[in-house]
Amino acid sequence: MNYVCRFKSNHFNKMKKVYVFPIAMLFGMLFSSGLLSQTYVGTLPANKNVIIEEFTGVQCPNCPQGHQVAQQILDANPGRVWVIGFHPYNSSYTTPYPGDPDFRRHHPDALYTTPYCGSSRFMPSAFINRRIYAGERIQSRTVWASYTSTQLTEASPVNIGLCTTYDEITEMLEMIVEIYFTQTVSDIHSLNVTLAENGLVAQQSGGSPNYVHKHVFREVFTAQWGNPITEPTVQGSFIQKTFSFQNTGGMYNMDECEVTAYIVNDNSTEVVTGIGVHVGEFTVFSAPEPDFEADITLVPVAGSVQYTDLSTGAIDTWEWAFEGGTPATFSGQTPPAIQYAGPGAFQVSLTVSNSVGSNTETKSGYITVDYPPVADFSDDHTLFTGYTEVQFTDLSTGNPTSWEWTFEQGTPSSSTEQNPLVTYVTPGAYEVTLTVTNDFGQDVKIKTVDIQVVSGISQPDANGFNVHPNPVQSTLFIEMPDNISVETIILYDLKGCQVLRHEASAAGKEIKLDVSGLQNGAYILSVISGNPVYTQKIYIGK
Repeated sequence: MNYVCRFKSNHFNKMKKVYVFPIAMLFGMLFSSGLLSQTYVGTLPANKNVIIEEFTGVQCPNCPQGHQVAQQILDANPGRVWVIGFHPYNSSYTTPYPGDPDFRRHHPDALYTTPYCGSSRFMPSAFINRRIYAGERIQSRTVWASYTSTQLTEASPVNIGLCTTYDEITEMLEMIVEIYFTQTVSDIHSLNVTLAENGLVAQQSGGSPNYVHKHVFREVFTAQWGNPITEPTVQGSFIQKTFSFQNTGGMYNMDECEVTAYIVNDNSTEVVTGIGVHVGEFTVFSAPEPDFEADITLVPVAGSVQYTDLSTGAIDTWEWAFEGGTPATFSGQTPPAIQYAGPGAFQVSLTVSNSVGSNTETKSGYITVDYPPVADFSDDHTLFTGYTEVQFTDLSTGNPTSWEWTFEQGTPSSSTEQNPLVTYVTPGAYEVTLTVTNDFGQDVKIKTVDIQVVSGISQPDANGFNVHPNPVQSTLFIEMPDNISVETIILYDLKGCQVLRHEASAAGKEIKLDVSGLQNGAYILSVISGNPVYTQKIYIGK
């Protein structure tokens, strides 16, 4: 079930557009704070609004001219003037034509009397905020506009706000009236709340048989002279009142109805100020506050972002600007997915507006766009007796932030290190997978590595000297025959580069060679003894 809630301005605003709220959301908004926080009424001092209580009838030849004057005043002062068209019983002008609807109600009978009206009664006529001019409360249409204009410039000691919701299923109209005193007042004040209907077709003297009647008074939800405000009326006082009306059988077309709420000073009998909204609308007294969020803020090149509006308040328009995005701008609450074609840090702006004003939220560098990584790696084999170690080196581009390796038949079988060292004990061709990730995506590289495993080295070697241990971790022992005098020992890597040189002179002795500073891997040991040179492959593994 949905409530339709249109936004309507307060005494200085224009009409707002239509919104739809789920019922739970709407009543959460209304009652979450226990009716103690103002939502629909402003707190800053403001001028009066005007309620024109028009006395009119269907058999009144001049009443269509009064309708025209009232409409001109409404058009000139949108949101600040409201008209209630009273058809009292105590006038022959209001008797309906045969077969036509009866617009009469008894509530205005007490208003349309002398001496309350003044010295006389006539139609068309009206009260302008029920003010008395030269002893007369009832006024001719010739002065409605000037009296209205004068009162609209006067300061009001109290502000009033209004929210209405209508459930088309239950046919229940709910109304919330909010009152805020910007000045302290000592007089007793009363609240009046009424319902009027537009678009009613009936014969009109001076008009036509299918004349469309507007602002026709239908119901009052308060007492004849209003409900007295019993709460404190000091500066800063906030008061909230609720009303309900069961529109049984759809007796009134709520799409054409409007609710007015106005405050009367019981001592002066004048309307202090008032407000009106069409059914399903509520008042707004401030510019909206913009806010938004993106589903992602780190975006791969050619990726897209979905934005969500988080703005608060009554909003007429949304204007988005997306630096670096396509489309670059959008008008509306929910933009389409915004695509970013190139890398960079981009700002996003949202401007929300209503008739009070507009505000802009700009988030600089909010969206960062860059390329996902490209995975690659190398493998460096080191052969040992009975196993092989492979040093995998990450060669990925795009600044990865995480690495996920899997090694078929390797130990370990997986790793999150950037450059893992893996042991294989069985020769074969094995698959290695590297997945690299950064803030903008991921990439996968799969290679096959060829693993060889060497058997143990027999000693003594065919060259006539013994080397042990092999593989070696830190100290290599070289045993030479007694008849050989060692001059120089050189250790080469497999690229032929000299990595260690040891000058020695020994015969039939054991020579120690410190290899602890060398990296793991295979090397060629060269023992120089005069003209003969003896060689042996050794393996360093820590």
